[in-house]
Amino acid sequence: MLKKNINEFNSFFKEINDEWAIVTAGDKFVGYNAMTVSWGGIGVLWNKPVAFIFVRKSRYTLEFMNKSDSVTLSFLGDKYKKEKTLFGRTSGRDVNKFEETGLHASFEPDFNGYFVAEADKVLKLKKLYSTDIDFDNMPESIKNSNYANNDMHVMYVCEVKQYLVNEE
Repeated sequence: MLKKNINEFNSFFKEINDEWAIVTAGDKFVGYNAMTVSWGGIGVLWNKPVAFIFVRKSRYTLEFMNKSDSVTLSFLGDKYKKEKTLFGRTSGRDVNKFEETGLHASFEPDFNGYFVAEADKVLKLKKLYSTDIDFDNMPESIKNSNYANNDMHVMYVCEVKQYLVNEE
């Protein structure tokens, strides 16, 4: 067997780590917010296809993740790097990120959720479970390099309900 780079196994590793995704959480009742994510995973849990999403407790999007079961991951090509950077560095408490970037939130009535209309690919997700990441059970090296200010993540396990591809 030949040894290969793990990033060649599946393009998802490259997309989530290098190109990032925009997670949008919320619905018609609670509203919605979106932010850039670069940590996460795809797998199978409880006999379901799932996505693992990590959101820091300080992020405004966390409120929408907790209030709604509707979540999407929108994957936009590298041509949207500037917009994705703004979604990651700017709080929805302070600015409407969609207006600021010129991107558009598309609403799916049958799903009661939003995604980024310009996305190449979208995963429509239903939140199944969430848990706080346990700081005490984490290796010191990870604590020191990723949580110097103790701004921990909440991990969400979401069932993948639909995979959309923009064929334009």
